Amino acid sequence: MYNDILSELLPVEKPLLADRIEKMNVSLQKGFSELKWNSQNIDPFIKNAMLVVTDVNELVIKMKDNVKKILNLMKDWEEPLFERKMRPSIPDDLMQTHDSLIMPRLEDIRNQGKTNPQSLEGHLRPYQTR
Repeated sequence: MYNDILSELLPVEKPLLADRIEKMNVSLQKGFSELKWNSQNIDPFIKNAMLVVTDVNELVIKMKDNVKKILNLMKDWEEPLFERKMRPSIPDDLMQTHDSLIMPRLEDIRNQGKTNPQSLEGHLRPYQTR
């Protein structure tokens, strides 16, 4: 799980989780330097390390899911807002066509922009530093 976390994070995501990655490294350090599988205090170490790493892993999964949701939302916006015709047109006709095409699309984008952050709001708390 630890290696998956580090390998899946993009360079722009690592700073968001720098404190948690450091916490993981600190919790695992004792296992690298002092403990052996037959050490007496291995069970509490494993339990603590699993809690820390699992917490970070769940956060990474939420981050990746949020990015997927945002990308899926933005796929609806891939189509150009307005395409010019190759023939010349009268400015008033152009503005009327422009308004009839763009205004509904802009309204859709605004509405989606208002509702979707609310669906992601529950996921913001874990990103805040503790």
